Formats: sequence, C-alpha cells, structure tokens
Amino acid sequence: MKTEFKFNGKIVGDLYKNGDGIVNRNPTLEDINNALDLFASCDGVLYLIQNDVKGTTPYELTLYADKGKYLVMFSKRLPLAGNEDDEDEDEVRTFWDSNRSRGMVDLQGDLWDNRIITEDFTKVRKAFNEFYLTGDIDRNLVE
Repeated sequence: MKTEFKFNGKIVGDLYKNGDGIVNRNPTLEDINNALDLFASCDGVLYLIQNDVKGTTPYELTLYADKGKYLVMFSKRLPLAGNEDDEDEDEVRTFWDSNRSRGMVDLQGDLWDNRIITEDFTKVRKAFNEFYLTGDIDRNLVE
C-alpha cells in the first residue's frame, strides 16, 4: 500500500552571489526544482522545512552550496523519553562516500569531512525531490 504524503512546509534560501533570498510557504515540486536550479551554479544555503504540526515530527533538508561542492543534511527531531527539560535530540543524515579522500573541506566558512561532500548535483536534486514527495529520504542516499 502506497503511503500518501502531502508536503506541508516551506522553502527558504539565501544566494550569496547577489544577495537574493527565497521564501515560499507552500512550495510545489516545480518551485523546489526552480530554486535548486539557482543553487546548482550559485553559492548559498537552501532549506526545505516541514511545518511543525502537533503530534508530528518536523523534518528539515538543508543544502550548503559552495563553488560546485554540495553538502546535504537531512534532520529530524527525536523526542527524548523521560527528559524533564522537554528537550529534543536531532538525528542528522548526510551523503557518505567512503571512496572520497579523507580530510576536511571548507564549505561556507566551516570545515566538513570531505566524505560527506558531493559535486554530483543530481544526488542533491534527488534528495530534495524524494523528501518533498515522500517526507523521508532513502537511507542508501543519506546515511
């Protein structure tokens, strides 16, 4: 049985090349792909965020783009059982390519493990499209 999923969230982004911003509180798949087209050739940060609805766990997909290198992070809040402070913990998944060389890469002014970076924008687009359509991302794509 196929699970029906309707994306309920927003897309937010900042392009550093010309200072433009993107805010769309009810994006379509076409809107997301149009925004991704911009980030394929520009530096910046793009977020696809599910709305926080009572009784659900909001997920977020973040893209950091910098000079043709891309970092995608899929995160969700995990409620901590018995946590008296009512704080949540985040589960974060990224691309992982053990064939890439070890070392740190400067991306947007922060250092990241080279094995979580990709230059393959088709993987980035696949992650965003899959998240929009299903609400999750295959663990074979992001670990």
